[in-house]
Amino acid sequence: MEEKTASSPAAASSPAAGATVQGLHRAKQWQIALFPFNNAATNLYFAFVQFFVFFATMSLTGSMGAAVAGAVLSGALVIGVSTFVSIFAPCMRVLDGITDVFVGGLLDRTKTKFGKFRPFMVFGNATLAISVIFMIFGSMLVPASVMWARWLVFILGYIMFVCFYSFQTAVTRAGQSCLTNDPKQRSQFGMWNTIGMLGSIVLVNVVAMGLLPGVLPVGLKGEILYEHAGETVRLFGAAYGSTFYFIMVPLIVGLSAVYTFMAVMAIKDKDKPEFWGVSKEPVKAKDYLGVVKGNKELRWLVLSAGFNKLGSTIATSAAVAFLLFGCLMDDYNGLFIPFYALCFIFMGVFLVWGAKTGGRKGQKRAVTQFALFAIIFYIGVTVLLALYNHDNPATYLSLYTLEGGFKLTINFYTILFIILYGCGYGAFNVTDQMTIPMVADIIDYETYRSGKFVPGIVSTMFSFIDKLISSLQVLLLQLFIVFMVPGLNALPGEVTPYMPGMELAAIVTFCIIPMATWLITLFCMTRYKLSGKKIAEVQAVNAVRKAAVTGGMSMEQAMATWQTIDQVPPEFIPVKKPRIDKKTGKELPPIKDNFLDKLYKKIWTRSEAKIAEPSVNAVPIPAEFAGKAELT
Repeated sequence: MEEKTASSPAAASSPAAGATVQGLHRAKQWQIALFPFNNAATNLYFAFVQFFVFFATMSLTGSMGAAVAGAVLSGALVIGVSTFVSIFAPCMRVLDGITDVFVGGLLDRTKTKFGKFRPFMVFGNATLAISVIFMIFGSMLVPASVMWARWLVFILGYIMFVCFYSFQTAVTRAGQSCLTNDPKQRSQFGMWNTIGMLGSIVLVNVVAMGLLPGVLPVGLKGEILYEHAGETVRLFGAAYGSTFYFIMVPLIVGLSAVYTFMAVMAIKDKDKPEFWGVSKEPVKAKDYLGVVKGNKELRWLVLSAGFNKLGSTIATSAAVAFLLFGCLMDDYNGLFIPFYALCFIFMGVFLVWGAKTGGRKGQKRAVTQFALFAIIFYIGVTVLLALYNHDNPATYLSLYTLEGGFKLTINFYTILFIILYGCGYGAFNVTDQMTIPMVADIIDYETYRSGKFVPGIVSTMFSFIDKLISSLQVLLLQLFIVFMVPGLNALPGEVTPYMPGMELAAIVTFCIIPMATWLITLFCMTRYKLSGKKIAEVQAVNAVRKAAVTGGMSMEQAMATWQTIDQVPPEFIPVKKPRIDKKTGKELPPIKDNFLDKLYKKIWTRSEAKIAEPSVNAVPIPAEFAGKAELT
């Protein structure tokens, strides 16, 4: 291969800032905003899964008909059902991960007139609705006298739910790769995904854990009583009553369908062959083994994101919310929704900050920076919970009281908690949200590394390990709450009383486990090499290869011709806009590294190879392969 020096014509002609760059394709802003609602559509169901255990406790014990008046059952029966679901749910998560791999392979082979991704979105959403309706309402139709049939309907419905869940979730990560390859646009996914979270996970939690427990009359709430150690123990809550499910299931099914339609419209113009990668050859089974064996960055990202999700799902679970706001602070209904609202204000600020950081400096930088921030703030939260004393009201969270009229009762302890927890909540959500667009980077990197476009298998392999790790959630909650607190026989509910030992359980589940997972994330990022500069190289090399392959060059020849960014012609490389002084119109010098930049470079970039300068050895596309097609 003949090399060109920096003074060669190819290197000397650089596209002006803002000029169209070949191979760089962007989405419209409304498409970037609406596509994350595919994630919101499935997150509605994901958030509702935690209530399956409550449904099973009510339905599978035969107490459905007696849910209003209450039913006296044996303690072993109730605890047995709860334990069964706690074990059954993680097993189903593992099955879900295995299904993911199958769905990923099917997705990579799919090419229809309706596109590659949209069939999976529509089919997945429709079957999710059918499975949940069958599981919940089908169980209600089976008489309590035929208990084995009630169990069978629930289990079959759950298995259907798990198998079909993968069809739509696979598209959330995989579809980004064809929606846009602009790093700045990809970094916005987390920000818009948060809006989707407000209308999915947050909505379900607020309605199911805040609104319905507060507004449903006592006669419509569920109540189960059981005998334990000679005493009658009361399991009480909206989720134990059939009215709860008659409200929640139609809400979730209908809203999820609307979100799916929004996402389908967003990806409609991009779900076409010209955006489906470089290679035109069909994907083979050996390509999947090659992804696992050769793509180290995928493995590090999967490990990081899986543990990160495990920590966040434990800390934000219903059981931990009941434990913290109800058992310890004795005001669940007065604290849960206000704290949720306050934390989302913090999260909005942090996600805007995170999107800008990811767009300018790369997704890896955003993940490491905000994981570090989350740990720092949660150290403060841990200290506050360690200072908690059940006999000292000054260490209780307090916002207001309605006795004698509305009065603010906020104290110094609460103010500190809001600041530290709000900032920590915002920071760890940036870390969590940024891993989603990083999967699109991995898909592009796999194309760069092997020449194969396998978004389905990359995203679903990611999901497999992610779900395998996060399936530990229920088991860990049982271990560090139920088994840690003497006398507690089930995960906390709305009216579970305070018991000694709950302080330590709250510290472990709310703080220690999440901080441990963020430390794992920081370690994984020291090994993960796809920095912002490396992704820029990947995009540029993929772009010139695709242009040449579209013109008739073989994929093997294209991969041998362009391997690093110094070989890429300048018209395929975006140029950063210079910083201009608005008053004088003169170009400003580059911004100097701050403390965080220096810390990041010292710790998290040591394993990264140095990136060559763009186009110094540029190899133009041969004339016989040039000018046939371009992406704009």
